Amino acid sequence: MGFWHTGYMEFHEPNGEGSWAGVYVPAPPTYPCPRCDLIFSSDQDLRVHAFGGHSTRRPILVLMGRECGRSRLTVTVPTTPESWVTRNARRAAVNGESVAPGAVGALLSAQRSGVFDVELASEGVVQEFQFEFKLAEEDDLRGVDATLERLIDGHELSLRAIDDFIMRAKPYETASRYQAGLADYLYGVLRREGIDPASAPSDGYQAKYDQAVGALGAFDRPPAEAICGLVGFHYNQFDRAMTKTRSQRVASVSLRLQAILAGVPWSAGDLSSAPHTSLDIALGDSTVNRVLQWCAVPLDGSARDQAADIVAALPVQRPYDALKLRLIVAEHFLAAGDHDAAIRHAEELRHSQKTEHWYANFRSRVEGATVP
Repeated sequence: MGFWHTGYMEFHEPNGEGSWAGVYVPAPPTYPCPRCDLIFSSDQDLRVHAFGGHSTRRPILVLMGRECGRSRLTVTVPTTPESWVTRNARRAAVNGESVAPGAVGALLSAQRSGVFDVELASEGVVQEFQFEFKLAEEDDLRGVDATLERLIDGHELSLRAIDDFIMRAKPYETASRYQAGLADYLYGVLRREGIDPASAPSDGYQAKYDQAVGALGAFDRPPAEAICGLVGFHYNQFDRAMTKTRSQRVASVSLRLQAILAGVPWSAGDLSSAPHTSLDIALGDSTVNRVLQWCAVPLDGSARDQAADIVAALPVQRPYDALKLRLIVAEHFLAAGDHDAAIRHAEELRHSQKTEHWYANFRSRVEGATVP
């Protein structure tokens, strides 16, 4: 039974003992599919069958609309059971304890601190995820805000003042990420203002701003929103600046600049009187506050003195701010009828991808204004 018979008896010869000395060849190995009755003659055929005939969709865990990866994810904001979605999972376990896949969201959304390992499994496929929960308590968040307010009331920004802020905020342990984001922003302002003696003037402020926004973007707090709005405005991320700030001044100026770039109607009036929060002024560095003031000037051709100040300051502006200011003076000069000056400043922006649409539209408006 365990041998493969050729079926060609004419090739067998008697062995002298009244029987046949058959030529037997061992049966080749077989490769049965563990999930169906099919048997294959090669491992490669089985693999092809398994891939094409029994492909298994991998289990997926989605948090707030985004698929989770294998690296540890830190959760700093409250979630609901609906924030977590499991897909293609037949079994699940959290920290080694079996749970129904549909119950994973309710279990995770109830956590505020600690590390949790999640395992989702389907047929032959296991996916592992890890989450660290660091949700801040409201009392601790208020404590950090009060500590920041004390720093602002001191009217001093220095390394010593920031270190003092950090030490006073240290007892509010669950809000440590929030406190760290505020401190990163303050250090960034210090560097941009050239006050930090450990760095060259304005050196390294962008990395601090990026770290601050990365931490503060998850917090629905007035200081966090003010900082994210100011940084978004500085980086010419006008959508973010409008939605992440409670300052009408920042929102109004950002809306104007976005409309200019898009070639849609914008307010040509004076925006400098737009209401703003005290945090907008208190937390903004001197450069961003000055740029905000300049970008709020009327664009009806009447802001001659402000335009002269902007033009004089352009050579020392960083690229992000130079783009905003050249848009403003180009539009001012066009409205004032100084077409040569308008084109001169527009030409400085012609090679920027962000201003490509605006530049083409602007040249058409200049040409239309010069036609007799």
